[in-house]
Amino acid sequence: MKKSRYFSDLIKNYIDEVDDLVTDSEGKSVLQKRLNEKRREIDAILPMIEFSPEMVSVVFYGAFDFKSNEIMQQVVLSEPGDPAFFAWAELESELTVTGWARPLIESSLKVEGGDAFLVATAGLEFLRGKDSLSAPMRESEPEAEKEGDDEEDGLDDLNEAGADWLAEQGFDSLDR
Repeated sequence: MKKSRYFSDLIKNYIDEVDDLVTDSEGKSVLQKRLNEKRREIDAILPMIEFSPEMVSVVFYGAFDFKSNEIMQQVVLSEPGDPAFFAWAELESELTVTGWARPLIESSLKVEGGDAFLVATAGLEFLRGKDSLSAPMRESEPEAEKEGDDEEDGLDDLNEAGADWLAEQGFDSLDR
């Protein structure tokens, strides 16, 4: 799916953030518990929208249904500051918002940048659900292990080629 550079960069971080919340150190699913904790802390974490919006956007995980894919495509092709970037008041009518998210929206709108943050968050949620390139990869089959071996071989080759190039440039190799 086409998206602006802003959303291309942000969706990667957003998916990583969601992945970090999915399981605990024992591998148990704790996504809902962690999301609920973040939602209770919304006022404390909202200042982070200025420098790390994806860490706050996760509180809206599953909060939106989208009435128009075309409108959302327009959203993800733009970025904050663009004339084409929607205001929250314009975009909200194109969404179905779950009831639990309403207080979070109200809190977000009270902070500087909250309007653009909510539009970006809706865009991230849209991409998470619609963009196959944004979906987190899960390796659960034995074939994934075999592919990993091939990747390691490729990395070894790449490391060797890099070491050779550095030696040609006059740098000492670490293994010498």
